[in-house]
Amino acid sequence: MPYSDIYLYSPLSAKTVQEGQNRGLLLQFILSEIFHTMDAHKKDDPLAFVFSSPACFFPKDWSLEVGCLNKISEHAQLLPFAFGKLASSITAFDKSLKATLQKVASQKNRGEEVSPSELEGDLGNLFILLEPFLIACKESESLLVFLLKHPEEIQRLASPENLSSLLAKMYPEGLENISHIIRREYKSHSGGLQLEKILSHYDA
Repeated sequence: MPYSDIYLYSPLSAKTVQEGQNRGLLLQFILSEIFHTMDAHKKDDPLAFVFSSPACFFPKDWSLEVGCLNKISEHAQLLPFAFGKLASSITAFDKSLKATLQKVASQKNRGEEVSPSELEGDLGNLFILLEPFLIACKESESLLVFLLKHPEEIQRLASPENLSSLLAKMYPEGLENISHIIRREYKSHSGGLQLEKILSHYDA
């Protein structure tokens, strides 16, 4: 069968991930699944929500619900195409993600309950390993707005760090450029996000 650049759960591909602000969008997809995984303990079947076998018999299993970690794994396959210069960071993220997947899969096979605190620790490590990619996309307005909208999740994942310390790493030259970037994004989405609400989440 000839190679086909198709991803079941990502609208991006190896060809499109470098276009426009798609690198920042890819990171938002990964972060969204990480944030969703944090609330797995609220689900009726947390392990099924976090992990399930990826689709293998297309198209028969197209409609199967796939766990958040498998979606992260697919998005992560695009990191080498989006961030070719960050090979060591990609390797570190991939290694940590595979270890987490293996751990959760083993728990599922043994019929054990997922440990919220242990899982959150693993997710926190994944979040920290994403920092080089976030810094590389600091000019992405949509990514910046996304981060500003999720300060609580970042606090849980990166404690004792928070959104302020993450932004300081992204903007070591100073945070005064942030308001300019957000306003540029805000003007391009008139009637959408409210600038005041976004800024209220940011504790400088």
